[in-house]
Formats: sequence, structure tokens, C-alpha cells
Amino acid sequence: MSDLKDSTDSTNPPSFREENQPTELRLPEPGWGGEIPLAIRRIVFFSTAALIATTGTIFFADLLYRIYGAFQAPTILLTVFFAILFSMVSFGFVHAFFGFFAMPFRSLNITSRLKPEDQFIPIDLTAVVFPVYNEPVDRVFEGLRAVYLSVQKTGRLENFEFFILSDSTSVNNWIREEEAWSRICRELGAFGRIFYRRRTQNVNKKAGNIADFCRTWGGRYTYMIVMDADSVMQGPDMVNLAILMQKNPRIGIIQTAPRLIGAESLYGRCQQFANRIYGPMFTAGLNFWQESEGNYWGHNAIIRVQPFTDHCDLPDLPGKEPFGGKILSHDFVEAALMRKAGWEVWLAWDLEGSFEEGPQSLIESAQRDRRWLQGNLQHSWLLFAKGLHPASKIHLAMGILGYLASPFWLAFLLAGMLVVHRHNLTGLSVIPADGVFGRWFPWLTPTTHGIFLFLGTMAILFAPKFFAVLQALLCSGFRKSMGGLRAICTGMLIETIGSTLIAPSLMLFHTKFLLWMFLGKSVNWGPQVRGAKGTSWGQATRAHLSQTIIGVGWATLAIHIDQRMFFWMIPIFAGLIFAIPLSVFSSRASAGEAFAKMKLLLNSEDIQQPWEMSEIERRLLLAEERKDEHVVDLAPFEGLSRAIVDPYLNAIHVSLQEGYDHKPNRLDCEALATRLAQNGPNSLTIEEIKTLLADPESVLHLHRQIWTTPFAELDPWWQRVTYAYRRS
Repeated sequence: MSDLKDSTDSTNPPSFREENQPTELRLPEPGWGGEIPLAIRRIVFFSTAALIATTGTIFFADLLYRIYGAFQAPTILLTVFFAILFSMVSFGFVHAFFGFFAMPFRSLNITSRLKPEDQFIPIDLTAVVFPVYNEPVDRVFEGLRAVYLSVQKTGRLENFEFFILSDSTSVNNWIREEEAWSRICRELGAFGRIFYRRRTQNVNKKAGNIADFCRTWGGRYTYMIVMDADSVMQGPDMVNLAILMQKNPRIGIIQTAPRLIGAESLYGRCQQFANRIYGPMFTAGLNFWQESEGNYWGHNAIIRVQPFTDHCDLPDLPGKEPFGGKILSHDFVEAALMRKAGWEVWLAWDLEGSFEEGPQSLIESAQRDRRWLQGNLQHSWLLFAKGLHPASKIHLAMGILGYLASPFWLAFLLAGMLVVHRHNLTGLSVIPADGVFGRWFPWLTPTTHGIFLFLGTMAILFAPKFFAVLQALLCSGFRKSMGGLRAICTGMLIETIGSTLIAPSLMLFHTKFLLWMFLGKSVNWGPQVRGAKGTSWGQATRAHLSQTIIGVGWATLAIHIDQRMFFWMIPIFAGLIFAIPLSVFSSRASAGEAFAKMKLLLNSEDIQQPWEMSEIERRLLLAEERKDEHVVDLAPFEGLSRAIVDPYLNAIHVSLQEGYDHKPNRLDCEALATRLAQNGPNSLTIEEIKTLLADPESVLHLHRQIWTTPFAELDPWWQRVTYAYRRS
């Protein structure tokens, strides 16, 4: 562990390219003035959502009554499911509606408090922390390098220090991270400004990682900017966040709205395009009603360290996992606890220099959703907790309902089939009743009634797309940044078709994950897959075969019950029946590149790439070219061999282990070292190798022993290692 007391500041930072690199604070563009009181905004917002949801539900119930007569259990059940789903759709619509009209009102945003003269405000020391868990090492450290250099360009580097907080359990990752940390510090002259720490025990996952940092080093910093392993944030926006915290001492968290970038596959490009087209209006709508009672999404946010340490220690939930135990989705709860303690939580949705990468395939997205589903459903314990602010409970409820929507949708579809089937069994003709709306509007026949309901539902669902087109027509800057109106409209059509076809698969995935939770199957919270590696046909078959079978059986049943119903549900059946090829095709980088060459599904960052991302890509390509120069890969023991044989890495590793207070038993380590030297790494378990590597004296002793023992007397494995090192 690097020692803060003995560290020195960076003195001679290297030169780097300056394209697209801002040189001063970047403030949001001025907008319309005026401010509507928060209480009025909330009344209007939630009343509008409730009015739309209630009207739609009554309209639907009245249609069922006009067609099927008196309500019975199946029609009541169908109405209940429709009410739940339509309420969710209405809630999403009002976010887009109010967000679209609120976007020009900069006075509603926390960033409106930034002034040009604020660039001279002194900033308290801020830690920038990157929690990592078995992530691709090159990508993590190149992201850190880009962020470091971007902050350096602002002239405020002395106000920031950077940490890699490793929870990596892979020995190879562990040693590569140490090597990468040493290299980046050496190349940037950043010893004493960039630090590396690896936890020996991964307690409570990412939340425990951040908590450990706060307990150990938090007293040195007023603020911390929490990143993800793939997060990138531009220096001016990081400075802006710190200035906002400095100017507003009651703010505990400011969350940015990260833009998705770096997509290669067709699936990833569709998600990235949708994020860029629709995301700002939804986040502006969220900010419209939440204001200082916002949420925290776990990364790309700045946090005031002391109140976070004092108030955001997560409790254990009653019972065992998956519903109890450790809280997995910690971020929502930490925001709620911060707000409960009286601190403000804001969403800086209009800061444009915050980025992250998204999943590149449908299967990867589903795997991530399974983790989030379990974490969010755990929040049901907190909905009735005393002391939490009502706005915080709304955030928790939104997270829960976001994943319950899929089983509700499935239940609605099945209930609809049941209603039609029961009616067909009677053999009776439909004798339309007047109903409420039929009496009010004599011209409203049941057919017209159904058409109006369908068109109204579609209008609410597709309203964000209309607003996006309207924004493109009104804002030439937005239109040009996305490649023009034609590219925007074509991209929305492609994204709409794609999202329609994958929605049934996600519906079944989420429903299955929910059932697994009720059966007591807890999720394995592993590292996220980075990059478009592509889904193989075997992977797709294992993941989607059951969905294909369900799709075929469901379609057959629908034809048997009612052919008209079958035609209405063709998009659902098509998505399930063709789930395997859709999953494979959409995961391929070649498919994404084909659309990119046609100038489709591009966002503004594709058209004019931020300097930070281009620098990351450039250096990753250089790293790929240099791979042949490295010592021969000895997986799965590459990290172990290099930490012991390579003199430079051995010195780095030993020095880092000496900073830990908890060291393994010396006698045990001596016995492990003897076995390792005499019989090679296959004689030890992975846990024993980790224990041995955590003991600096044993690692240093092994290094000396391997290099001082005559080559002929070495274990054959060590002979191969030393020979490979000499050749390299």
C-alpha cells in the first residue's frame, strides 16, 4: 500500500495531445429564466400521471364491460394488471413530457449555481476512486490515465488524488494491477497522487470497498468522486462538481447522468443511441420533481465524505439472501440515508462530460439485470422504514417496479388470453353494451372505443420519440451532433424495431429471475463483461432455447384460441421464436460497424469523439501491439511467477504488501513457500497462493531463492519460468 506521508507531488507531467481538450471551466449554456416552486411542480407532475393512468384504466375497464358484460374474476384480474402497467407507462410519459419542456429552464438545475468567476474558488482535496473487481487491467488504468490528464489540463490537479481500490480475487489481475499502477505513476510522475490498494477480503462487495476507503483514508478528503471501472469523466466537469460542493455546504451527493459510449455491437449501439436521444429528457423530467431529493446511481457522482461515512453505513436486512442479508443495490439506500440525515442529493443531468460503457449483448444485459433485480427487490424492506424521506421511497419503489413490470406484463397477456378463451367457450356472440363512455358518446362503438384506447396507449409509449424529433427540428446543434434529422429518424426506427423484438426475451428473463429469487437462488455478483466479444450460437441456445419453445407453444395456443389475438401478438411471438439468432446477430461488432458505416445509430460522441476516449483507444491499441514483448504467458500462474521472478515486480509487490496491518501467519507462509519452491504452484491451492503472496517476507525470500539456486536444481516449473524471463 503506498504511503501518503512519504509521497511527493507530480513535478514533470508528460506532454499529451490537446485535441478537443477544454482549457477552462465549461459552464452549461444559459436558458430561460424563472423558477416554478417545487411543491407546485410535484403537484402538477404526479397529478398529471395519476389523471392519465386513471383515465386509461377506466377507459379499458369500460371497454371490457361493453364487450363481455358483467365483470368476472378474469376480467377483474385483467383490469388490475392493465392498471399497474398503464400507471408505469403514464409515469414514464410524464417524465419525458415535463423533461422536454423543462430542459431549457436551466434555473431548475444545480449547475445554474455555477458562475464564470467560480473557476478561481479554492477547492478542498478530492479523492477520485475507481473500485475494481477482476476487470481488464489495461482498460482500467488507461481510463484512469485519461481522467488524470484531463484534470491536469484544468490546472486544478493539486486538488485531486486518485485511487484504484481493488477487490480483485484473481492473482493474475492482482499482480497486473500492481504493475500497471507502478507504470502509470512512473510515466506521469504521479507517485503521491495516484494510489493503489487491494483488499485482502471482499466484504460486502463494492459498498464495502468504498466504506473501507472512507474509514481508512476518508479523513484526508472532503469529497470523493466515485467511478466505475469503465467510467470516464472530463476534467472540467470534475472541477465543476467540486466547486458546486464547495459553494453549497448542505449538498451531500451530486449525481451526473453518464452517457453511454464505446459501443461496438448492434445491441450496444441501439442502447447507446436510445440513451443519447431520450436520456436527457427523462433525466430532466426526473430533476423536475425531485430537485434536492434525488438519487445516487453508484458511480460518476461526487460525495461529501464525512456525512457519507457518518450516515451511510448499510444495515443488514432481516433473513437470508436473496431477499435478506447484505444489501446488493447499495446506491439507492445510501442516497436515502444521506437525505434522511438532512443532506441534499442532486442530479446534474446537464453535465455532458460524464461517460460509461454499457453491455454489448442481450445476454450480458440480462445477467446484469439479474443482479439489479435482486438488489432492487431487497429494497421492499425499506419502503415502510421510518425516517426515510417520501421522495427516497419513491425512488426505491421506481427501482422495484422497473423489474416487476415484466412479470406483470406476462400476467396481463396470459389473463387476456384467458378472458378470450372463456368467452369463446360459451359460444355466445358479442352483444355490445353501452357502458359509461357509450352513453356519454353515442357514436363511440366498441370497435372505435378499442381503436382509441390502442392509439392513446401508443401515443404515450411513443411520445419520447416525437419529442426527440421535435427537439431535432428546434435545435440545430442537437440535430447536427446526431448526424442530421434523417439519421435521427432512421436510427429511432431501427432502435424501435430492435427494442420491440428483444422486449419479450427480457420479459421472460426477468420473470425467471424473480421465480429463482422466490426459490431462494441468490445471484453471483461477478465482474461485468467489457467489450463486444460476441455471443456464440452455443451461448445463445443455452440462454434462449426455452424462450423459443415457449414462443412456439404460445403462438400455437393463441391460434387455437383466437386468430385475431394471434395477429395482435405477432411481435411478441416473433421476438421469442427468433430469440437465438437475434441474440447472436445483435451481439456482433461487425453488425454494429455495418450500421456505423451507413452513418446510423451514431451519437454525438461517435461523430466528435471526446479527447479522453480517443486517448484510451489509442493507448489500448499500443498495449495490444506490445503484448508480444511481454514475458510468456504462464496462465493460470502468470501473476505468481512474475511477482516472484521479475526483480522489479517483486520489489513493487513486496513494498505494497508492507503497508497492510493484517498479515498471514509467518509459520504457515514459510511452509507454503517451501512447497512452492520444491514442487511448483500446482502443489498449492489458489487460496494458499493468495495467502503466500500477501506475506512480503515470503515473496522476497522466494525471489532470492529462485535466483540463487542452480538452474539444474530448480523444480521443472521454475526452470521454465526463469528461462522464459531470460529470453524476454
